[in-house]
Amino acid sequence: MSLTQRITWLQRNVIKPIERLEVALEPENFAHFAHWEEYGKHDQLNAATLLTELSSLKERAARLERWLADEVDGTNSGKIAHTNEIRFYVVHVCLWDLKKSFPDFRITRGQWDKDLKQTVGITPDYVRRVFHETTGQHEQLDSQIQDALKSL
Repeated sequence: MSLTQRITWLQRNVIKPIERLEVALEPENFAHFAHWEEYGKHDQLNAATLLTELSSLKERAARLERWLADEVDGTNSGKIAHTNEIRFYVVHVCLWDLKKSFPDFRITRGQWDKDLKQTVGITPDYVRRVFHETTGQHEQLDSQIQDALKSL
C-alpha cells in the first residue's frame, strides 16, 4: 500500500471505529447493552478497561497516521517522499543484507560512466537487479544507493 492508502486504512479500520465505540460506551448508552425486560437485573457495563485499551490503540494508530502524513507532505525533513519509499526500502534492504552476508566486501556506490550516464559497479548492478526482480522496473537508483550507503 502507498502511504496515503495506509493512512486511509488506519482511519477507516481503526481510528473511526474506535471513536464510534467510545461514544457507544458512554454511560448514557449503557441501556443499549441490555434487553428492556432484563434492564437493572445485571451488573452495569464496566467499560473503563476497554476504553483504556481502545484509547491506547487509537493513540498508536493516530501517531502512525501523523508520521505517514508527514512523509506524504514532506513535513519531516530528511524523510523519504512516499513516491520513493519502495525504492529506498529495496535499496536499503539490499545493502544491509549484503553487508551482513559479506562483512569483508567493500560496498561502494560504483563509478560514474559518462557514456552510459549512470553509476556502474558490482554494488549498483546488484541493487538494480534485485530492484528489477522485486518491482519489475528498471531504474538507476543512484541517489537511493548514495543515501542508503550513508546509513551503513
